[in-house]
Amino acid sequence: MPSSAAERTEVPVEGVRAPDGRVRREEILVVVRDPETRIFLEKTFFVGSLPCARVGSTEEARQCARDTCYSGVLVSIESVDSVELIECLHSEDPGLPIAALASSATPELVRDVMCSGAKDFLFGSFKSKQLIARLEKLLSETRSSAAPASGPMPTPRAAPPVSSNESGEEPPASTAIISSNDKTERVLEIARKVAPTDSTVLIQGESGTGKELLARYIHENSHRADRVFVDVNCGALPENLLESQLFGHEKGSFTGASQRQLGLFEVANGGTIFLDEIGEMGLDMQVKILRVLQAREFRRIGGSGVVKVDVRVIAATNRELKEEVENGRFRTDLYYRLNVINLELPPLRERREDIPPLVEYFCDQFASAKSLSDKSFSPEAVEAMKKFRWEGNIRELENAVERLILLSHGDRVERPDVEEHLEEQKVDVELDSEFAPTLTLDEMKKLHVSRVLKQNEGNKMKSARMLKINVKTLYNLIKSLEIEVP
Repeated sequence: MPSSAAERTEVPVEGVRAPDGRVRREEILVVVRDPETRIFLEKTFFVGSLPCARVGSTEEARQCARDTCYSGVLVSIESVDSVELIECLHSEDPGLPIAALASSATPELVRDVMCSGAKDFLFGSFKSKQLIARLEKLLSETRSSAAPASGPMPTPRAAPPVSSNESGEEPPASTAIISSNDKTERVLEIARKVAPTDSTVLIQGESGTGKELLARYIHENSHRADRVFVDVNCGALPENLLESQLFGHEKGSFTGASQRQLGLFEVANGGTIFLDEIGEMGLDMQVKILRVLQAREFRRIGGSGVVKVDVRVIAATNRELKEEVENGRFRTDLYYRLNVINLELPPLRERREDIPPLVEYFCDQFASAKSLSDKSFSPEAVEAMKKFRWEGNIRELENAVERLILLSHGDRVERPDVEEHLEEQKVDVELDSEFAPTLTLDEMKKLHVSRVLKQNEGNKMKSARMLKINVKTLYNLIKSLEIEVP
């Protein structure tokens, strides 16, 4: 195919021929089929005054690369063919700087793209200026030191799933942690203070309190923000598979290992790795994690060479690790290695003042991201939601908001909608129930005073005598604790 088959945003000056006979052009070959991505890239290259040739299929890209020697290639990851294209281009020209682009990515996709030969991978939310800067840096690095035809794998580098804005003054919307609670504000204050450092952070809290969100917040406010953020759920994989995922393996190291695979610690090199639910990890695996934390090095499964990495570790657990250490289920030395900075997120029942803004936030999110009805919640509906236990915390609240938007009638969610569709989330807690240890002091007071008032059929004088307080104090408690008098 002649070089004119590729659409160009700018007609470049013809260059000399490369040693292999191809025409050399100082432009970037852009491989993109998705219309929205194509428009974004056309605007980006025009604004950045970067000459490029654009093709809409992997077949065209292969043909153009056979005829022309480009200064670089940018591939929009839209199918398995896109990854195969990168592998093909890299095998034919190992020195060719290839960057990949995707709207979102899993750790597995990052690993596959980087193993295929891409030297940079940008994914998530980013702006034209950031993309231009990364491409220019990639091209300049390639020009300053030509890559050999064979050698070690390139160091994986990638943008975080959600980049900070250009000014850097505010965290992105995806990592905006909504809270006016004093405990949470204190946690965020410490997180902001330690974010610029490389200190290991341990985040503790119940499931659904936002531990991963806090980890991303720390990463995106650190000097590693332009590098990859890799999250690993340590409790979701059996230990032998988890080891392969974290440290990689060599070809032939076990049945089915048909090729060398980079581990997620290598993928996260230069960035941050988030080890979620680390309390679920077995003792043997804990030893290997300890070595990485101590020496910043490890060996792939079946490998003899040592792989060194520069990676920040953030770990999280919903278990009480000190108790796990005492019971012999978690290594003491690993606990103290992880517990450099300890952040504990309070459960939603201890930050009920955050429920109204969270409900509003989720409404806006669902209206834009899931195209759900743009509904609001009445103050009475929100007040009713504040009285639930929310054992699943913010994750449960998010699901509840989505359910109410879908199932309620009218333009606004009212209190009867909450009572009808969230009835199973309402927990009647008694002082001797399994939920009693999770109650705050005010909740215990409210429960006890309510029980006494009910026992005395709402008689405040009799209730005050039984509680051994004066009637004025009882009235104040009823008002401050929002107690319903029978």
